[in-house]
Amino acid sequence: MKKYTILIAAVAAIGGLLFGFDTAVIAGTLPALRSFFKLDDAAIGLVVAAASIGCIPGALFAGNLANRYGRKLMMLVTAVLYVIAAVGSGIAGSFEQLVAYRFIGGLAIGMASTLAPIYISEVAPAEFRGRLGMSQQLAIVLGILLAFISNYVIDSAGWSFLSPENTWRYMLAAAVIPSVIFFVLLLLVPESPRWLIQRERHEHAHRIFGRIYEPSKAKDELESVKADLASSGHGLRFMEIFSAKYRKVVLIGVVFAAIAQLTGINIIFYYAPLIFEKTHVGGSVLFQTVLTGVVNLIFTIVAFWLIDRLGRKKLLLIGSAVMGICMMVVGVLFYTDKLDSYLVLAAIFVYIAAFACTWGAVLWVYVAEIFSNKIRGSATSFAIFGNWTANAIVSWTFPIMLNGLGAPVTFFTYGVINFLMIVFVAKYVFETKGVALEKVEALYERL
Repeated sequence: MKKYTILIAAVAAIGGLLFGFDTAVIAGTLPALRSFFKLDDAAIGLVVAAASIGCIPGALFAGNLANRYGRKLMMLVTAVLYVIAAVGSGIAGSFEQLVAYRFIGGLAIGMASTLAPIYISEVAPAEFRGRLGMSQQLAIVLGILLAFISNYVIDSAGWSFLSPENTWRYMLAAAVIPSVIFFVLLLLVPESPRWLIQRERHEHAHRIFGRIYEPSKAKDELESVKADLASSGHGLRFMEIFSAKYRKVVLIGVVFAAIAQLTGINIIFYYAPLIFEKTHVGGSVLFQTVLTGVVNLIFTIVAFWLIDRLGRKKLLLIGSAVMGICMMVVGVLFYTDKLDSYLVLAAIFVYIAAFACTWGAVLWVYVAEIFSNKIRGSATSFAIFGNWTANAIVSWTFPIMLNGLGAPVTFFTYGVINFLMIVFVAKYVFETKGVALEKVEALYERL
């Protein structure tokens, strides 16, 4: 695989870094926001969920916009929205303004979570697609870790211009820096060659394939994509993804993407300080939160080695089982009030590790590779719409569940959901390891 391919995939994945940063940075600001704006549990849930709610239309429309205007242009729009959201959140003068700018950030996250996997899958050679697709997840976990580190540094720096009343503003505004870097680097990457072929710009696409593959392979790839599009047709209305030919795989994609959120992973990342405040293990809450990001990063790197060796399906089955057990263990520890034990932290860290090298690794790869060229933009967009809808529900309801139902019932609920996911994966998820994008349709036609 050429270094050029790795570089352009890495630039696209920076959208994922901002996705991780913007979704996780809110965790360190919640105590200050609760005090500053006098927020109750429902309002705290809305502040957190506002980004997820914004992700819903962002993800839903990104695919169609990318089909019309190109992957690259829409990623540039995403970078601009990230900048607006970061600046606006930092200067917000009211709860309503903060929610509005968080919503704009959510639009950017939803778009990035759709566009980056599409772009990466379309420039990646089949044999390396899993690992290159993983660059999106690696960027997300780096963004999460950077958010936690940024929050910790800003909170403990002791700089003269910081105070308890404005520290949260600097935490939220810090995303401006990577957002601007993302925009500048995007100017240097090419358009997706598969999108160019859809627009009948074959010479341009061939030049880009020539930089991704060896010269002889570039010609073969161009002809393969042209033949696939010629047999399936170029045009697609959004509702066609629900036609008899595609309905089943689209439903599999949207359910798969949605239940990835029902693992409960983001209740850990969005609300880690609130969870750790309820435990009695020593140490700084924000520092413990940083450790969750470190574990997430380490095991995402492990997933690079696993995803194209074990395959997608095996990883998902193993991950669901381990995460279900960990959630049950955390629920039992809360139920028995054994919160002074480091077993609480151990269970949470094992849970994060299991997610990072299974569901976290597979999600962004799988939703972009199970759809054929004709429907990839719209179908991936719809699947990620399902992901963010589930994310919004989880992030909004978790603080209400935690304080209303109690921690044991809340964690037991997510434990049961993880076990049920094993059934779905076993029955409906089909293996795509090493399969060319132009051959995927034949797999789901056999379901």
